[in-house]
This record gives sequence, structure tokens and C-alpha cells, in this order.
Amino acid sequence: MNRGFGKVIQSFTIAGLIGLAGLAFAAPTDIDTTKASLPSTDIAKPIAAPEALAPHRALYNVKLGASRNGGHVSGITGKMFFSIADDCHDWNIEQKMQVRFYYSEGEVSDNLSDLISREAKDGSSYYFYSRRKSDKDAAEVLRGEATLTPDANGAGIGKAVYKGEKEKQISFNVSTLFPVHHTMELLKQARAGKKFFSTDVFDGADDAGYNQISAFIGESVKGDSGKATKAKSEGKDAATDALTARQGWPIRMAFFAPDNERGSPDYEMDMLLLDNGVIKSMRVDYGDFSMSAELVKAEPLPVAKCAAPPLPPS
Repeated sequence: MNRGFGKVIQSFTIAGLIGLAGLAFAAPTDIDTTKASLPSTDIAKPIAAPEALAPHRALYNVKLGASRNGGHVSGITGKMFFSIADDCHDWNIEQKMQVRFYYSEGEVSDNLSDLISREAKDGSSYYFYSRRKSDKDAAEVLRGEATLTPDANGAGIGKAVYKGEKEKQISFNVSTLFPVHHTMELLKQARAGKKFFSTDVFDGADDAGYNQISAFIGESVKGDSGKATKAKSEGKDAATDALTARQGWPIRMAFFAPDNERGSPDYEMDMLLLDNGVIKSMRVDYGDFSMSAELVKAEPLPVAKCAAPPLPPS
């Protein structure tokens, strides 16, 4: 279960999906995710273009979905914080999760997980820092950089270098995607009416590095364009509605680790992915139990004001 729990947090980068620059990451500042509110900041209007990812931050309630087949997990409570910011050249992502597991034997376990990443918009590089800790075990920290270097023939190599206590290097196919680009490709496939998409995705959330993710895309769900306007007139949470009253697609994804030889996925995830990259809800199924996350609050983050590239010489 520990490996699966570690995977829950970076699943949100698939919406999105998930920062700080360079390899010299410091552990992220603690955020009290026990309160259903987000820290205050100056907020810009959300991106209007339907095919753009919306820089935003969001808070989710986490709970037990189901416990089956004599599973030992009898309850789950927690919060997850997620943010994706645009700095012109990169997507910066931060995720923080606090979850308490209740077991049928009466035991209780508190788990903390953080993932900070910076993904180049051209898809060539990805910096990551992840930290997982339970009250039963010492913290596990991973940090490093992954790069994709294609050659002139469209081949090439993908490589990740881990730093710190688990120093190592792994290689993978150059067609591997990083999380934000995987999100954008999912949306591209969904808009085109495609029903299936499979690829390898590297996220740095564990030392295996990457997973094969097979996605099954359902029929589109229409958004309520008048919901945000009505919420604003009634003094309700118009920011959340502006980000979430949009078209979306139910997507089911199956995750396969590199060493998976069973043919069945290590775990599966269902989510409602909106056309701006926001995840409205999600459920992760580990077989003997599932964990769900529901959006509580979302706010747009400022849209980067990027300088236009210089014109070529005449």
C-alpha cells in the first residue's frame, strides 16, 4: 500500500498533472491542510482559452471510497492541496497531502506526502522533489532531474538522475511524457473524440521513475456556463465555479510499473478532467480498498505575462 499511497499525490499532476527550480530543493513549507481554505494571494482572472491549462490552486477532501475482499482499511480522512503555476518557460507544481488511515484491527496511521516539480514547456526537462512520511517510518526523500533528448531520426533517450540518499540513474524511452504534457495529451485525445491513449509517464514520485498509463476516455460532460455568474450574484464561491463549470471527460487510467509482469495494473484511477486541466473529482482503486478526492475549493492563479520572442533578422 505504501507505494500506491505515494502514487496518489502525483496522480494529480495528470490534471495536472504538478514548483521550485534546480536540484537544490528544500523541503516545502508546511501548509495546514486540515482547514478547508486556501492561503490568500492576489488572484488574476482564469485563462479563457478552452485549450489552455488554467494556472490554479485547489483543495480536496480525501476519504475512503470502499473497502472490499476483507481489506484491512476501514476508514480514510484527509486533505490534499494542489497548485499549478505558469512562469512562461515552465509549469511549476506543488502538491501536499495529509491522510489518516484507520485499520480494522484498531490501528491508526498518519501519512504525509509532498511533491514539488518544474516541467519545461517544451517537454525536454523535469525537476522533482518528493517526500513521503508516515508515523511508522522515517521520511523517504527523492529529488533529481529527468531529461528527454531526441536525435535527428526521432529516436534518442530519456534519462533521470536521482540525487541524495538514493543516488541512481535510470533511462527510459524518449517518447515518455512528463506529467503536465501527459495531461495536455489526454485533453488533446479527448477533444479529438479518441477513446484510448497509452504511454509511459515519468513523475519522480518513487525510485521506479515511470509508469505505463493506459487511459480510457468517456463521453464529454457539458459544463454550466451560467453557474459562475449566478454564484457571484448570490455571493457564493464564483472563483471555484468559474474554474469548474466547464466541459470535461470521465477518464479511467490503469497504472503499470516497469517491473509489472502480471498483466493487471498496479492500481487504477477514475477522474473527471475538465478542459482547462482542473480535476473535479478522482478515485484511486488499489484492489482491496479505494480512496476518493472531491474538490472543495479552487482559485485561479495569475497568468504569466511572457515577453514575445524576438523577430528573426530581416
